[in-house]
Amino acid sequence: MHTDERDLKAFGRELRRLRVEAELTQQALARRISQRGTTISDSHLSDVENGRAMARPWLRKFLDEVLESDGRLDKLWEELTGSGHQVWLHEVIKRTHDADAILEYQPLVFPSYLQTEQYAHALIRYGSPWLSSKEVAALAKERCERADRMAQAEAPSLWLIIDQSVLARRYGSPEIQRAQLTRVADLVNSERLTVQMIPTNSPRHAGNSGPRRIITTADEPEVVYMESAEEGRIITDSAGIFRSRLLFTSLQGAARDPQETLEAIHDEMRKIDDE
Repeated sequence: MHTDERDLKAFGRELRRLRVEAELTQQALARRISQRGTTISDSHLSDVENGRAMARPWLRKFLDEVLESDGRLDKLWEELTGSGHQVWLHEVIKRTHDADAILEYQPLVFPSYLQTEQYAHALIRYGSPWLSSKEVAALAKERCERADRMAQAEAPSLWLIIDQSVLARRYGSPEIQRAQLTRVADLVNSERLTVQMIPTNSPRHAGNSGPRRIITTADEPEVVYMESAEEGRIITDSAGIFRSRLLFTSLQGAARDPQETLEAIHDEMRKIDDE
């Protein structure tokens, strides 16, 4: 078991202890938190207590308030994880690779589970300048290994929508971008991946709310991740998931079809060859 998994379970055990001490069921606790303006399901609380999900900063705050624990849960989180970033990353990675289907929109980069090592290295190096060169190399290698496993696996099915600008960017160098485009094209040709592109001049662009990943698993509730470089937000309530589904459908309607997108990828590769 990874250290971050142990952290999740340790946090969950303490949450359960405090809840039982307060004589609240999971349903009652979820209801009290939802009354504060952010809906949460008792199934998500169960996932947190069992170490299967991470409690976001807003949730830790509300839990401490409802359970009258004097900030105990927030302090414990910092003790266990520092910033909590590694636990968030672990949860995203695990749910993604265990899923049956991934629907994702990305306006800036190809998602981590598709990245080459050089592409990942460039993103991490320039996106996290505080990391040492050794740390950057280790993270890029780890990300590439996960991407290789994803490419070879039969599941989850992958449907990605990107902005056209993702093709035109030159993270690291033109050569690195070309290798990344080649990888994506190969995955499309092997039917491992479906990609659609939204033209930069599209008047019906629904992606201004940022990247999001809809994760579907047969035996678990569907969840949505909205992610940034430093933190992530999980959406588990049915209304939030419905909105993300609707947004994704709107993006599909505005995007070029998969064949046109593949041709655009090859066009960009030829453009790099001529640079």
